[in-house]
Amino acid sequence: AVRMLDLKSHQILTWLEYFYVVVLLSFLTQGPVLKIWEASGYIDAGIISNTKFSTYLIVQIPALLLLFRRGIPASLLKGPVGVLLAFCAWMFISTFWSTFSSHSLVESFTLTVTCLAGLYIARSFTLLQQLTLFLVAMQPGLVVSWYAVRNNWSGAVNFDENYWIGIYFNRNSLAPPAALGFLAALALAWVLIVRRPKYWAVFLCVLLDVMLLDLGLLIRSKSSTSIGAMSVFVFVWGFWTSVRWLHRRKVVISKSKMLEVVYPSFVLGVTIITWFGFRYQQRLLAIFGGNLDFTGRTLLWRYSWVGFSGKPIFGWGWMSAWQTPEFFSFAQFKGWLPLINMHWSHSGVMDVLLGGGLIGAGLLVLAIFWSGARQLERVFTQTAGQWTFAATWFVIAASTQESFIVGNHFLWLLLVASMAGSRNETIEV
Repeated sequence: AVRMLDLKSHQILTWLEYFYVVVLLSFLTQGPVLKIWEASGYIDAGIISNTKFSTYLIVQIPALLLLFRRGIPASLLKGPVGVLLAFCAWMFISTFWSTFSSHSLVESFTLTVTCLAGLYIARSFTLLQQLTLFLVAMQPGLVVSWYAVRNNWSGAVNFDENYWIGIYFNRNSLAPPAALGFLAALALAWVLIVRRPKYWAVFLCVLLDVMLLDLGLLIRSKSSTSIGAMSVFVFVWGFWTSVRWLHRRKVVISKSKMLEVVYPSFVLGVTIITWFGFRYQQRLLAIFGGNLDFTGRTLLWRYSWVGFSGKPIFGWGWMSAWQTPEFFSFAQFKGWLPLINMHWSHSGVMDVLLGGGLIGAGLLVLAIFWSGARQLERVFTQTAGQWTFAATWFVIAASTQESFIVGNHFLWLLLVASMAGSRNETIEV
């Protein structure tokens, strides 16, 4: 009886933890938190910014406590995870030479907290569990957004350009949860088709319904950023699926060949594709009839590059450049006119270069490439092992266009969790 009671208690705690993770991920899409405090923000915008910060922090505290309780193996700390934490530490240290120290202190703190929350996800759940949790967590905000559009909530639709925003206050904030929800459902559908468990057809129908909802919201948001990132995801998934196919056809690819030839070829190919989309977005959008106003960001990126050239080694301090007059004065000295009412670079890549210089960027790049090399075997041993690489490059591609490498955001958490991996599954292929 005592054993049965312990088992039941364990199951209850497990489901409570699942529920907590769904709330955590849902809140870090930011839309639900912004909507909760929207009315109060009209009364006192200054106080409400602290309230939002506290909300994000409070929802992540249990993840940090559970991570510290379970610990991080020394093998991970001596590998890419250690480098990733060094990246966060470097951004925290940048506070000492930052041109806006108080801002860098807060931003680097949140960057580290969300990084640790991502490590908690990686350490606590299998890949299948992670896919399910990401899928479920994206849906509350998306369903409410659909309801908001259908019932004409204020700000849910941009009627001038006819795109949907929902509860996310920006179409490029609505699109990433919709894209991730669709991709997670797609990966789970892959798992169902490969494994074919009991009632798999029923579950597949449910996933198809979810995919239709999420894809519909993504399309109606008219967000080029997420569409481009999904294209990179599909390329990466297809590449590693081909490698899996060769492996299952008894085409022997030794571990040394994987590290010396296959993985470097993959990194080179996906980097070129990501850079090509980033560099020639204007022409691509013109071909597909996209909104060319989006390309105004190229001015921000060029401005950021000029600023980076002023402090290329150490950077301006994490997320401080666009907040300080010194940055604009330097760019103006280089012949650039000041940009009015602009406070960010609209690119996580530029944020890293500006905030931490070549040292910070080098640490992050090393962590990304090293983590991929450490997880090559997962492509063969996990049913949806392609997810690790596809999700990583989905976030990287999206971060070329938006500031997603930042604390309190689910895409930074997703990047960390993908790089850190997952618990081993009991069922493997």
